[in-house]
Amino acid sequence: MNVALCAVFLEEDIWENCVVMAALSQRIEITECNSVKSLLKILELLLIVVLNGVAGLEAVRRIREKAPDIPLLWISDEDYSLFGYQYRVTYFLRRPVSDVQLREAVAGCLKLSEKGEEETEK
Repeated sequence: MNVALCAVFLEEDIWENCVVMAALSQRIEITECNSVKSLLKILELLLIVVLNGVAGLEAVRRIREKAPDIPLLWISDEDYSLFGYQYRVTYFLRRPVSDVQLREAVAGCLKLSEKGEEETEK
């Protein structure tokens, strides 16, 4: 399973947590993107957007235009949870994010992604 991570200013702790999650499951491969444009080109099975403020909101809007059903985890410094609801974000986390919150959100998104794969195969 592939996970795309878009973070223009990637914080070390978030990256380390994602690497740990990848190591725990050999099935997960993480692709790092440094722009929304590059993220939109790959559209993996799970997208993680770590962008503050309006930049994150714009990224989520553009992703949903192109990929309305992909599980999406959005991490921001401000409370954009209402916009997250509007754009059907799977999980919205406000920074700072704990290890537990991040792991639970990624696990929930991966579960949805796997469920979607199974339905596609039928």
